[in-house]
Amino acid sequence: MKSVILINGKKQSKLSVFNRLVQFGDGLFETCMVKDGKLILAQQHFARLDKGSQRLHINPIKQSVWLKDIAKAVSLSKLNHAVVKIILSRGETSRGYGFDRNIKPTRIVIVSEMPDLASNYSLGLCASGYATNQLLAEIKHCNRLEQILARTNLNTQECLMLDPQGQVISVSQGNVFAFKNGVLLTPSLDVCGIEGTRRQAVIGLAKKLNISVEVCSLSMEELLSCDEIFITNSVIGIKPVHQVNEQNFSQHSLTEKLSNNFDKYLSKRKNSIPLRLKKGFVKFGLLLTLSLMLAWSFWANNINTVKATIYELPKGATIYSTANDLKRYGLVNSSLFVLWSAKLSGADAQLKSGYYDVSPEMGVWQLLKDFSTANVATRNISLIEGRTVREYYQLLSNNKALTNKYSLDKTLENSIAEVPYEASFWPDTYQINYGDSVVSVLDRAHVILQEKLDSAWKGRVKNHPLSSANQALILASLIERETANSAEKSKISGVFINRLKKNMRLQTDPTVVYALGDAYTGKLSKKDLWVKSPYNTYRNKGLPPGPIGSVGQDSLTAAMHPLKTEYLFFVAKKDGSHAFAKTYKQHLINIKKHLK
Repeated sequence: MKSVILINGKKQSKLSVFNRLVQFGDGLFETCMVKDGKLILAQQHFARLDKGSQRLHINPIKQSVWLKDIAKAVSLSKLNHAVVKIILSRGETSRGYGFDRNIKPTRIVIVSEMPDLASNYSLGLCASGYATNQLLAEIKHCNRLEQILARTNLNTQECLMLDPQGQVISVSQGNVFAFKNGVLLTPSLDVCGIEGTRRQAVIGLAKKLNISVEVCSLSMEELLSCDEIFITNSVIGIKPVHQVNEQNFSQHSLTEKLSNNFDKYLSKRKNSIPLRLKKGFVKFGLLLTLSLMLAWSFWANNINTVKATIYELPKGATIYSTANDLKRYGLVNSSLFVLWSAKLSGADAQLKSGYYDVSPEMGVWQLLKDFSTANVATRNISLIEGRTVREYYQLLSNNKALTNKYSLDKTLENSIAEVPYEASFWPDTYQINYGDSVVSVLDRAHVILQEKLDSAWKGRVKNHPLSSANQALILASLIERETANSAEKSKISGVFINRLKKNMRLQTDPTVVYALGDAYTGKLSKKDLWVKSPYNTYRNKGLPPGPIGSVGQDSLTAAMHPLKTEYLFFVAKKDGSHAFAKTYKQHLINIKKHLK
């Protein structure tokens, strides 16, 4: 049968030439699977779509709208087992790369039959590989030229894509895994590649099966030395690889163990969203349709608020107390309508405590559905690179969506991080549930920091002069505060390493600023440079005793891969870049040229 295509909820297949998806591939997509009326790993797909829309600044579509479109398209297709592709385009504009931030996005849903799948796969080397771009890593943007070029003249079922350093990243249409001595290996995707939903699920399942997992750099030589190889994506699931280039792989026992457990894992209720309405809600819909002639139903279903607000559904609340609360707060017109709707829909027995968004465009029915499905209020919070732990604490404590009853010191003591706390939390944008604690956000950020640091340290340059990952983290914090210019970070890292090797003081201003703390006035004086502090690198040789702020991926990478040069000095130019010098005499010339 032909595919069913919906554009903005309507059955059609034509898109304007002014749509940025057509002009530039400016959009995101997800390829999902529907089986027995359930959207498999739906939450993971929507989470990655949300992550992509935040990265690319594309206005998002509500999950409920996507689910409605998908249910409609699957219904029209009459397929029980199908491939669903959802596409989020930035929308239509006139020519040019620039765009209005308020542009209305375009949503596309395509439902197709499941393709015939091979039982095993052979892999070659792709015609081309990945370029590195951290902003585009892990998300599924619509510009797939890398994959198209990769599959040029492909004579195997799949092919391996490498990064510019020759490390294995993935296959052209999925992720790659390998077993070696019972350990599950998969490439790191920090700077390129796509983090597949099945990849996340496989890693989680392996840990539950007590299989050790390592996310690491993986060369072709290392891959070919493994015992088993398999690939994954949303359509094929887990498939063993029998041949890579000319090398055969006959062992698949661990892959089969994962595959057998994977189907059971996907069938769990929490790993899918049913597209069909529950029986109670169907009854509610029919009765509501019959009562549409009654104006009271329209009036009673309205939510009475002119702006978005938050409602707390406390633990142990009943539908009776909830209906009365909503009426007392003036959010609904009729507590009786709330009770009636909840009884008909079955929501009365499924209330989940938490904080919920209440907005003017909602109705009582939607609010009850949120209460029964725990569709709690969420917010995004961004931790910025280079900030101190005190600044993170102030940012999080001032956020109304988070709860905190502790001081900075007590909050850090309650977290899973250890002293020193500086740079213990990875800067990123985190989605939190309204009512989460500050400690819970810091704990999530610390876990990611440890994973990033461990991975970076394992991939450090050979014969790295620093003796530990913590020392490298300290160096990364100096680099982060010295420059925002990613292109120069590894060179600045090299300067610091050269000075350490020659037993020279690092003499980096950010350590003085950190040492001064609240006494810093915005400009350093000669007197400030001699402040007594173990962090002052004008007074003390070597690295400071701990980091001076959080670090981003570029600074962490630079600390692990310092550029080999003879430079010992650098000074900032007015454009934000730096002038480097091998001698103090040349350094003085640079200072006179750029700072006078």
